[in-house]
Amino acid sequence: MGRPRQAENLVQDMRISGLKPSAFEFKSILYGYGRLGLFQDLQRILTQMEKDEFLIDTICSNMVLSSYGAHKELVEMVSWLRRMRNSNIPFSVRTYNTVLNSCPTIMEMLQDLTGIPLVIEELMGSLKGDEASAVCELIGSSTVMEDVMRWDTMEAKLDLHGLHLGSSYLILLQWLEEMQQRFNESKCLIPAEVVVVCGSGKHSNVRGISPVKGLVKDMMVRMKSPLKIDRKNVGCFVAKGRIVRDWLCAVRKET
Repeated sequence: MGRPRQAENLVQDMRISGLKPSAFEFKSILYGYGRLGLFQDLQRILTQMEKDEFLIDTICSNMVLSSYGAHKELVEMVSWLRRMRNSNIPFSVRTYNTVLNSCPTIMEMLQDLTGIPLVIEELMGSLKGDEASAVCELIGSSTVMEDVMRWDTMEAKLDLHGLHLGSSYLILLQWLEEMQQRFNESKCLIPAEVVVVCGSGKHSNVRGISPVKGLVKDMMVRMKSPLKIDRKNVGCFVAKGRIVRDWLCAVRKET
């Protein structure tokens, strides 16, 4: 990966020998160029992949985003997010992590949780330019929310495992907004329990306070949420579904 030029030469030798390189080889070369900031070469490999009819999928796209993020190329990240959307390439947890770790305003906000915005509209008002555009692209996709959220008669659960701090923050804001909308529907299915899984619970060997757990706790306290740390599993916040519904409906009326 640290020598993409040599790797590309080996791929050319494979072609000469009558062997067809796989998507794995191309992705490795692409990522190698990207991590070195050689973006023209990265684009050239992408073009070659498309010419050879290899699928530009979520994994490949995340490699591109990670490369741009490593070099603080937020403009290019936004452009690639739009390409993913237009090509129907689904976002993933890693997409969120990569993009939000590259958003300086959000990362700075999360250094001091006491003043972070508690609704998406307020957050967007704090962002400008390409950072605002990047967050808009993430919010506009529902694939990650569908992956981390469960909703049935037993429970409404948000699982933050694998999400970095910035991603957990944005997903939590989206989740609260989604729940508000669902509870506002007349035929809404009210789950028996609402759960937010942060990790560092009964099956965790992590010592100290989880940054994600600290974030959720601070936000729930500031919002006067009924969600409290579960006595049986300290890595979760729990509350009865109807109590959460009443709270969110009251919050909606206040806003």
